[in-house]
Amino acid sequence: MENNSDNTEDSNWHECHMFIDGYGKFPYVIIKVGHALYMQIPIHFNRNNDVTNYPGSHINNIAEDELIAYENNTLSPLHEKLIEHCQWMKKKIEATRNKTIRMCLVEGPETSYYFDEDEIEFSTSIPSGGALLTQENKVIAMNVKHYL
Repeated sequence: MENNSDNTEDSNWHECHMFIDGYGKFPYVIIKVGHALYMQIPIHFNRNNDVTNYPGSHINNIAEDELIAYENNTLSPLHEKLIEHCQWMKKKIEATRNKTIRMCLVEGPETSYYFDEDEIEFSTSIPSGGALLTQENKVIAMNVKHYL
């Protein structure tokens, strides 16, 4: 398990991150689960639903050239598959929780898509700060950006 702690300076005593493997890398989904509480759900490609080593959500059967194109430009065709996957995730989470949620797909430090009801809105502002949780409700960061 990777442990990256950033709380060595007294002036930053209120900041720390302890990202575990699979978390803190783009793309991921953020869901607000309480006051200043955010859950991160990593999205992995072609990991065959191996949630032990790659926790989060999985999109499989993506061609290597699609992955390369996406790494070079997040507006490549794989982006649309991500949007569709996130719409599916949102519906599944809402059905499980029996309430509507607002969630955010984060593709980069200044690239996000907010899903609110049936609307999807692009933004250059991404969620940060507060307490960042895993899907198992373990704290992996506090008062810092949500990525490595």
